[in-house]
Amino acid sequence: MDIHIFQSNEGDCLMVEDAAGEHRILCDGGSEAAMRHRIAKELAQWAIDDKEIDLLYVSHIDADHIGGVFIMLDAMTQWMVYDIHAEDDDPSAEPELPRQPKVHNIWHNAFRDIVKDNVGKIESLLAASAPMLQASQVHELQHLGHDYAQIATSVPQAIKVSRLIKPDILNIGLNQLPNNSKHSGKLLMARDKQNDEQIGSLTVSILCPTQAELDNLRKGWNIWLDTEENEKSLEKARNYYADGLNTSNPFALGNPIDLHKWNGVAAYKQVTAPNVASTVLMVEEDGKRLLLTGDNHPDMIVDGLKYGGYLDDGYIHLDVLKYPHHGSEHNITSDFSRQVSADHYIFCGNGSSGNPDLRVLEQMIEARVGAAKLRALAPEAQNRSFTFWFSTSAKAANTPGFKLHMKSLADWAKKMEAKHGDVFSARFSDEPYITLTP
Repeated sequence: MDIHIFQSNEGDCLMVEDAAGEHRILCDGGSEAAMRHRIAKELAQWAIDDKEIDLLYVSHIDADHIGGVFIMLDAMTQWMVYDIHAEDDDPSAEPELPRQPKVHNIWHNAFRDIVKDNVGKIESLLAASAPMLQASQVHELQHLGHDYAQIATSVPQAIKVSRLIKPDILNIGLNQLPNNSKHSGKLLMARDKQNDEQIGSLTVSILCPTQAELDNLRKGWNIWLDTEENEKSLEKARNYYADGLNTSNPFALGNPIDLHKWNGVAAYKQVTAPNVASTVLMVEEDGKRLLLTGDNHPDMIVDGLKYGGYLDDGYIHLDVLKYPHHGSEHNITSDFSRQVSADHYIFCGNGSSGNPDLRVLEQMIEARVGAAKLRALAPEAQNRSFTFWFSTSAKAANTPGFKLHMKSLADWAKKMEAKHGDVFSARFSDEPYITLTP
């Protein structure tokens, strides 16, 4: 497999392609700014080459993961509108961003935009259609009307659109699980006897969240919905695209939702409920294993690995670990650094909030070259080469403070390479993306 690590500002954005280059998973979309100014241009090349995205995996609702997804899907919708106007000889302004690759399926956990709808057992709830763009099958233009969601940066879901211009333009499935049909369209979670999903030669296992984390996420979601201010924001979101279609410059209305006003439940060890509810995936191909962690807490990740049968010996050695929460100091434990080791560690972050945190990097490197009591438990990790991959660099960071932080990490990495160069190396990205092939 190839893993393309995008410069996604403070967020996450990875593209995983199978060895044949025929199937791919896009993992989160970074921040809105990163997608708008950098990532969308790179993804456009996949579209030019007719390379489609089998699965768009949104780990959780934080803006630095889902914000870029909103921009990407918004661009797709704008091109849909542009093409329809062009066909009707009614030209409109060409969208600012280039065409994006076709997306077949989106995995994303969210609830509906009315509190009373978010009831019942978690495992039986249908997932809300937050990032889903699905065309109506109605044949007459004036009667088109369909619920779909385009405001992926926000908590509100099932956005009402009074007009969707033409059927069968975009058709993206939500939480479709071909190998687990009875759970298809429902919330993603670790379930008993759940089959792995197959994307080409990529095998995908869902390890987290559990029902407990989703219960807390639903509670926080409903708190957000049950306020007058957010109800008004929700109304704007429902009318967003209907209004945009009636202007000469569709979708120039801006984003009507502020994700940062979401009111969650109490954090778990300083990690928020949405983060702890991150969907964690194991992706495998030809014996290679990649663990995608979102912003989840190590306690939940370890439990998910145990539940999935990956920690039967008390440890696991991976080919690639996407480190959780951008290398935050709140997302590391002494047990995690010993139980989970890898040949390659990916740290997404640009210095925002001090991430990746140097204390995390030091603990992870101690687990490989430090004292015996700190070392990783997996025999495969002993005296084995490993690399830290950083999604950005001091040169590419976008503020003086972030540049200073990334420079300090690069200086530290240089010292570590001088000291442990026989096994350790570090890669900092100056480019729009770098490619890791384990």
